[in-house]
Amino acid sequence: MNYFYISSGSGKEGISAYSRVFFEHILRRSGYVFLDSNTDSTYILSTITSRDHVHIEIGLFQKKETEILMMMLNANYKNISITLHDPPLLKYPLHDFSNPLLNNISKFYDKYLNGTKYLKPYFEKIRSIYVLSKKATTEMKIKFGLSNVYYLPHIALVENNHPSERAENNFLHFGFIGRNKGIEYALKLHQNIIIKHPSSQFYVIGKALGKEQIYLDQLKRNFRDNVHYLGYVEDEKLNEIFDRTGFAIQGFKDYKFYWPVSGSIFYCLQKGKIVLTNKVNTVNEILEDEKTGIFLTGHIAQDVAKIDQLFSDTNRSREIKNNIYNYLLEYHSARVVTKHLLH
Repeated sequence: MNYFYISSGSGKEGISAYSRVFFEHILRRSGYVFLDSNTDSTYILSTITSRDHVHIEIGLFQKKETEILMMMLNANYKNISITLHDPPLLKYPLHDFSNPLLNNISKFYDKYLNGTKYLKPYFEKIRSIYVLSKKATTEMKIKFGLSNVYYLPHIALVENNHPSERAENNFLHFGFIGRNKGIEYALKLHQNIIIKHPSSQFYVIGKALGKEQIYLDQLKRNFRDNVHYLGYVEDEKLNEIFDRTGFAIQGFKDYKFYWPVSGSIFYCLQKGKIVLTNKVNTVNEILEDEKTGIFLTGHIAQDVAKIDQLFSDTNRSREIKNNIYNYLLEYHSARVVTKHLLH
């Protein structure tokens, strides 16, 4: 019996970055062999027998991984575990069409009508479904009546936590650029901050996909003072950008249909940044207001006042960063995550 891990080895999206860390620090040490999902599916299926143990990373943009999972489930592979990054979205839509109208109808059906009865048989065939939040674990069990769903803490490399001792008044946004990321409010907030703190800089790290490029172009026209739009930044250059900043502003839309966990927040925390965000989705599982992060109110004047306090009270900022380090060590280190992989 062998153990295999299937994910993308070279993807630039957050799940690929997560999977590289998860494999190197968790699964490799447990005897798993990495199979790149970009490899031909026929080769992967010929390599793995139905008795072997398989773990697959599944998310909205992991189309090849989802295809391989579906092929294995239809072939009655028994020992499959997955990490479901966008629960309950195993595949969205579950039945897709080349016609955009039919595809939208299929999404509507999955979301609002009776998609549950179609998903449940697939979920029941999976040996272990891991999700990265306690809320999603509970919701999955209730929604589908499942007993094979388990909470798995998001892994954070605590040794990467190195708070910058300089440039404390600078900010960054890290992740894909889109209307659901709250970046427009972050930029408005920063434009008000530089009235009093004219040296403060804002670094925007991330790409816009598809139609969101139009949105990014609008942001570039409307917010230019002290803002640096860096696009995608290679891993080896990220530390240099993070070292220029003291804060990360990571906003989100309140999702009603699914319960993702923000890998961007975890990345910023493990880099020693104080994260300013809004209390939606599963964020309050990760951050405690005024202790390991700051929740924004959505009102410019109030949020500027909060940030002014942090600027003027370096002891408080240092205390929050120490709390972040201790929190990650206690709840999200490789040692802790390994203990949850018992199923």
